[in-house]
Amino acid sequence: MDQSGISDASPDVTARALKVLLTPNLTFAEVELTTACPCRCVTCGSNCGRAADDELTGAELQSLVDELHELGCKRIAFLGGEPLCRPELLTLIRQAKRRHMLVEIVTSGMGLDSAMAVELKAAGTNSVTVSIDGLEAAHEMQRGVKGSFRRALAAIAALKAAKVPVGVNTQVNRASMPELESMGDVLLEAGAIGWQLQTTFPMGRAASSPLVLNSSDMPELLAILRRLALRPKLAPHLSDAIGWWTSDDTRLRSTPGGLARCWLGCVAGIQHMGVTSQGCVKGCLALSDAYIEGNIREQSLSRIWHDEQRFAYNRAYQASSLSGSCANCSQAALCRGGCTASSVAFHGKPGVNENCLRLAELKSK
Repeated sequence: MDQSGISDASPDVTARALKVLLTPNLTFAEVELTTACPCRCVTCGSNCGRAADDELTGAELQSLVDELHELGCKRIAFLGGEPLCRPELLTLIRQAKRRHMLVEIVTSGMGLDSAMAVELKAAGTNSVTVSIDGLEAAHEMQRGVKGSFRRALAAIAALKAAKVPVGVNTQVNRASMPELESMGDVLLEAGAIGWQLQTTFPMGRAASSPLVLNSSDMPELLAILRRLALRPKLAPHLSDAIGWWTSDDTRLRSTPGGLARCWLGCVAGIQHMGVTSQGCVKGCLALSDAYIEGNIREQSLSRIWHDEQRFAYNRAYQASSLSGSCANCSQAALCRGGCTASSVAFHGKPGVNENCLRLAELKSK
């Protein structure tokens, strides 16, 4: 039996499992508060820098939090751009907490000093994720801001002192991948208690970047990930953007000390939703604008979410949509082509992911 105990089960059991997995049940939402950002990251998939025209007002964002609560959402992440650029951030955190939602902030760390860390704690923030994409030189080359690496580490230290749980997210690309095995101790010393890895997508400023990994890089990445998994402290875990279905997927994907987790397919538009700073709704913010399902200024969030015709790439999934190596994969029934955002970014459509660690593992045998 494989690691999940599902994918090699009978077709009937697999079909029932798939029906449950594809039933909409919103649990997590990402809300992009603004595209304003003090950094100019060469790997930014959203071309962030200045605030977008006609971003949601503070009142509209508060209404959005209420609508997410009414849909049953249990967890919300505020991000950007740089969410600290929005003066309403603390108000939104307090409102989400009144709605009994878990609140996460994703930040570059720019502007997050000791005073802000204390305010985030007082507002009820459950956790903060600081983006760090390599050691000092590699990180600052990507950020375009001198001093941003040390400021990110200082933000982690400030959050730790304020007793706010803090983790790190790292984009894996040709600048950061060679440094991953040197980063762990630096992040641990700064005060990080979690570390997530995701790959850089060829979107936004990174659309034609030589930093973006391709299928030829997957064997080396898999070897690095397996060595990192042996770390006694702060072993990283994989985001949905990396994978899928290697023989040790559960070990690589699970948060150390947390519940075991294996890849069971993309949940965009099923358990997960993203809302842009201008009110556009997607199954995941990493998806291109071709996958906008509506706008909360034109229709209620409830109407968008409950429309059976939307988020069709997952809700109306058909095995015939798979192509390339995914079409003939033994794990296709539940994997469903890996991360949809990755598939769209690299191949222009869902259902095919050649940057697959399982594919690299099989080719190495």
